[in-house]
Amino acid sequence: MKRERKFVCSLLGLFVLAVLLVSFRGSIVNGAEQPRKNVLFISSYTQSFMTVPDQISGIKKEFKNQPINLDMEFMDTKRFASDQNIKNFYTNLSFKIKNTQKYDAVIVGDDAALQFAIDYQEDLFSQIPIVFFGINDKDRAKEAAKNPYMTGIVEETSLDENIQLARKFNPTATKVAAIVDDTLTGKGDQKQFETAMQAFTDLDSIILNVSNYSFEEFAKVLEKIDENTILLFLSMNQDNTNHYMEMQDQYLFIKNHTKVPVYRASIGGVGEGLLGGRLISYEAFGQIAAGMVLDVFAGTPIDSIPLLEETPYYYFFDNQIIKKYKIDEALIPKEAVLVNKRINPLKEYMKYIVTVGVLILFLGCVAIILIIDNIKRRKIQRKLQESNEELSMIYEELAASEEELKMQYGLVEQHAKETDLLYQKYDIAITSTDSAVWELDVKTNELEVSSNIQNIVNKAIPIRGDFNYVLGYVIHPEYKEQVFNEIQNCIMGKKDEVYIQVSDNAQDKRQRWFLIRGKGIHDKDNNLTKIYGIVLDTTSIIEKEEYIKHAASHDYLTDLPNRLRFMEVLEEELKKESSGAVLLFDIDDFKSINDTLGHVYGDELLKQIAARIRNIQDEKMYVARMGGDEFLILLKDVTDNQIVDLYIKRIKKMFSQVFMLGGREDFIHFSMGVTFYPMDSKNISQIIMNADTAMYKAKKSGKNSCIYYHEQMKEELKSKKKVEAILREAMKNDGFCLYYQPQIEVKTGEIIGFEALLRLKNHNISPDIFIPIAEERGYIIEIGRWVAKEAIRQMAEWIKKGYPEKMIAINYSGKQMRDKGFINYVKGLIQEYGMKPEYLEIEITEGIFFENNTQTLDFIKELRNQGFKIALDDFGTGYSSLYYLTYMPVDKIKLDKSIIDKFLEFENNKVMESLILLAHSLNLKITAEGIEEENKLIKLKQNGCDYIQGYLFSKPLIHMDLEKIYNNNYKNYCAIN
Repeated sequence: MKRERKFVCSLLGLFVLAVLLVSFRGSIVNGAEQPRKNVLFISSYTQSFMTVPDQISGIKKEFKNQPINLDMEFMDTKRFASDQNIKNFYTNLSFKIKNTQKYDAVIVGDDAALQFAIDYQEDLFSQIPIVFFGINDKDRAKEAAKNPYMTGIVEETSLDENIQLARKFNPTATKVAAIVDDTLTGKGDQKQFETAMQAFTDLDSIILNVSNYSFEEFAKVLEKIDENTILLFLSMNQDNTNHYMEMQDQYLFIKNHTKVPVYRASIGGVGEGLLGGRLISYEAFGQIAAGMVLDVFAGTPIDSIPLLEETPYYYFFDNQIIKKYKIDEALIPKEAVLVNKRINPLKEYMKYIVTVGVLILFLGCVAIILIIDNIKRRKIQRKLQESNEELSMIYEELAASEEELKMQYGLVEQHAKETDLLYQKYDIAITSTDSAVWELDVKTNELEVSSNIQNIVNKAIPIRGDFNYVLGYVIHPEYKEQVFNEIQNCIMGKKDEVYIQVSDNAQDKRQRWFLIRGKGIHDKDNNLTKIYGIVLDTTSIIEKEEYIKHAASHDYLTDLPNRLRFMEVLEEELKKESSGAVLLFDIDDFKSINDTLGHVYGDELLKQIAARIRNIQDEKMYVARMGGDEFLILLKDVTDNQIVDLYIKRIKKMFSQVFMLGGREDFIHFSMGVTFYPMDSKNISQIIMNADTAMYKAKKSGKNSCIYYHEQMKEELKSKKKVEAILREAMKNDGFCLYYQPQIEVKTGEIIGFEALLRLKNHNISPDIFIPIAEERGYIIEIGRWVAKEAIRQMAEWIKKGYPEKMIAINYSGKQMRDKGFINYVKGLIQEYGMKPEYLEIEITEGIFFENNTQTLDFIKELRNQGFKIALDDFGTGYSSLYYLTYMPVDKIKLDKSIIDKFLEFENNKVMESLILLAHSLNLKITAEGIEEENKLIKLKQNGCDYIQGYLFSKPLIHMDLEKIYNNNYKNYCAIN
């Protein structure tokens, strides 16, 4: 003990450093005294979305004073309602969960977050209690509550009460309209509205779905709503162009385009243009959900906590809107909260004015009493003071000597306390920071170390002895000379302090690291006598630095080098002016694997691929994961195709072996692009782009192949980019137009309809070129809607001019299947322009059945249910056309020009006759496309073909030229034998 106290006097210079270390470690120690629970809150929206702050407030209020760490993550699905956003959120959250503490419970807010928890429960939240709230889709909530690890609260907007309240305000109302959209929340709102309206059979129900319109079109719809309509605002986030509108803008939009009061059953908008109503309390939602989590932590099994279907509400109205629409204030519920209501200041503060007046009167009386009392007390005090002064003089003389003694005793006691406290702080700092103190006598070369050094190095060592002797027990031999030089430099004055990081000489597997710091102590003659310092265990810090360094340069899933590291290695090769090749490949149809078998399956597949690549890797081959299902391979010191072909053959052999995952066997194929450096390029980005261009070419050539980059690809890419730019410009500035080609009924010679064909106004580019590019880039969805609208508008214009109504056909691309709102959009156009649905024909190709047979059939059936006609276009170009005819719900098939040219060349054209008979037996009509010669018309007529389309009658025409032949009849022409 005496030896330890000796250190106190000699290490005052290190006290500040020790206190700082105590503060840092103290926070960790205190946190460890009481175990804390970790809870994750996942919101469907952002922290700034109107309902979310109240939800968080409710959760925090319930968790207050509880040992709980609350983390929050935000999905932002209002603005980004896409699969890619969900995938990105999953990737980020998965990484955080794998590298942070385990969660004891999860709270999810609103529908999108609940669906995410359902989809990824096994992967991210296995056997973790999940409490949900704010769920608009009651069916989804009930289904989730069947899960033994889930329970929560349904969000049911108080639509019944709001409609009843609105009827009191407007007894003459005959209709109820609800504003909704196609988001998950919007669909839940629509279900609740439809359920609520079942109780109001005397009122007409109207769904105003903003996702069927653009916001400009929807404004006109709102402006038409009359005073006999009760208008409910439920959700209005995205229009049919996927444009997202912020909530504040939504309120202003509704305020500017409505002339009736707008009722609200959820938070937001009241005071900003909406009347209000019976609203949901989102803070209460958060409290209830957090309370369920506390019940689980207290020992209540989560599967015994029932689903709550009662939603907390309160009344909330805008007083200015009440006055604007002259609503009887007597009908407003007494407990309602009113905003924008002016109150008479005198009336509002009357009770305070009375209270202040009484207080002033009371204080006045007290003041008078005190003044009188004070006069009396001064007289008495004056007499007492005279006698007190005499006594004070005597007392001061006695107290002076006593005070001097007390001061001396107090100083001695204070010094003792400070010395003891200083020792305690020193002891805490050293023992709680994995550090030890050392002292080196410069003259004797004797090293002394505090006893806790043995806990740091995890073995028994001498704590006093020759410098080299003691040091040999602590650090690795290769660092001894470095430490010795560091000490000598400090002794010789070359350095102000000792500062060096060293490794231990332990024989166990884990390598330990220490930071040695120290400063010299000088005597009164400024001679260096001793060096004092600390030894700090920095093993965990070094390990974390190594982990971070590795994570920054490697892919977290496969542990292969990542794209950044690959680029660094490639840059090193270019600086050395060496030659080589870059191979870029990805997995064919990997998206389909993820969609059908799940992302967990896809991740495991990528791990197996990475493992196999490592097995074939050699000194010339450097492999990295570029991202997603793409991998990069660098072949060093390679200059010709033959060597690269050998490596490609090795990779193909690797992929030819079956992949086994979860008892399932799969054969996986890949597409690869190859480029040489510096032959093809010396620029890193261009090299990667060249490989990507070649891989894209392999994809377009049928997949499961490998293509070498050549300069012509760059020109093709430039040409493609040019067409992309033209398409973008055309979409922005009305650069498209429609041409119409007549379809002739063979028996009557009448024009029964027209096919609308897309063209560019200012560019002579074939549709065969620009339409595939539009499909690839995703432009086809917007273009497809424009074609539908323009064709229907043009037919409506012809009818308005007095032309008879005829069939008009539009082409539908398989890539448009991603446009989930297409049917509702076209249905809206039909209603807007007053056209009968049976006069619109949708032409589809059999190719769309290759991607999703079930989804396509459902889509076609829905088109038929809406009354539209369906034609199977390009019949005869596929591999299973006859099979499709047995089950596809279509009205007509259009024979491709290639099959007509092929089978009409035979003198005995029984194949064509049989094909037409087969179609007729299935109640299908036949249209022959591309007919330019009379002899083909004769044969088709003899075989029973129903309709003809081609240059024999007319080329595609703009609408003005088509009007000249609109009513033409080709009966005489079709009468030829």
